[in-house]
Amino acid sequence: MTHALGPWASLPVVLLLAVAGLSLGAGRDRRSASARGWLAAALVLALVALCEVAARRLLAGAAPFARVSIGGGVWVAVFVAYALVVASRREMGRHTPAGRALGAAVPTGIAALLASGRLHDLGILMEYRNWADRFWTEVARHLAYAAISVGVAVVIGVGLGVLAYVSARSERSVFATVSLFQTIPGLAMIGILVGPFAWLSHTVPALRAVGFGGLGWAPVIVALTLYALLAIARNTYAGLAGVPPATVDAALGMGMTRGQVLTRVQLPLAMPVLFSGMRTAAEQTVGNATLGAFAAAGTLGLFVTQGLAEQSPDLVLLGAVALVVLALAVDSLMRAAQRLITPRHGGTEAVA
Repeated sequence: MTHALGPWASLPVVLLLAVAGLSLGAGRDRRSASARGWLAAALVLALVALCEVAARRLLAGAAPFARVSIGGGVWVAVFVAYALVVASRREMGRHTPAGRALGAAVPTGIAALLASGRLHDLGILMEYRNWADRFWTEVARHLAYAAISVGVAVVIGVGLGVLAYVSARSERSVFATVSLFQTIPGLAMIGILVGPFAWLSHTVPALRAVGFGGLGWAPVIVALTLYALLAIARNTYAGLAGVPPATVDAALGMGMTRGQVLTRVQLPLAMPVLFSGMRTAAEQTVGNATLGAFAAAGTLGLFVTQGLAEQSPDLVLLGAVALVVLALAVDSLMRAAQRLITPRHGGTEAVA
């Protein structure tokens, strides 16, 4: 690909050497971190833009079905450069104006390139155009399955966590059960559910009328819900167990019943840890929702499996990149929601 770029092929090398020089020779102050971060961000954007330039030149006069894919070396370079951006932003302070500006530089730059149509010759974008009508349908389906599963898992998982906390005899059985679900591979879980769900659909026509069956949304949502239980139940238990005994005694001394202490004192105080479990479960569920492709239920996994079947790396990347972006977006939204709901304990991390 470098021969299609001419002298521009040396630009990433120059930027990479500059970043390496700053990393090895400069100090650890914020100014050095800022310079290193902005150079790394420029390297990411330069690599992406130069890939488009090379693709456009290589495709000139080629057949309509010709594709130019981004090579593995470029992906590795982009990953390393973006890791440097993240590290530099952390050194500068993620919540400082300079840190926020650096964090937004790469997403904004790539969004601008996409919006301007300057990346349309890349193979992954050509695959997107071929699947544009189906793409957003599958994104919506992917999010819907994940949201419903996490919602159901929150209701069940919080109940199980509370049960394990208030009943010592139930603790072992609760965590043994939810941990067992995690040990079952995703495809095996779908396979286990297909037979019983198909029988239920055949036996109960009302279930079949709403689309419940051995294939489709039902086994996917149930499997995702089972996988999400552990993080929520364990964090609920850990949050309740972390409430100081003196606080519980004070509440009881004020005349509250055990139920009032649990709902009005312990659960609100446990909310930061509980919410961290919900965030972990949401991130896992967004990734696991690709299982839908194996149950004729679509989702972004469809593009990955279809790309593998057609030996089309760009179609595989279309699904994979969209999945990563979706996971990052969900994580950012959950972090923001956690800061709003539990502002005093926003930094509390999950235990599962």
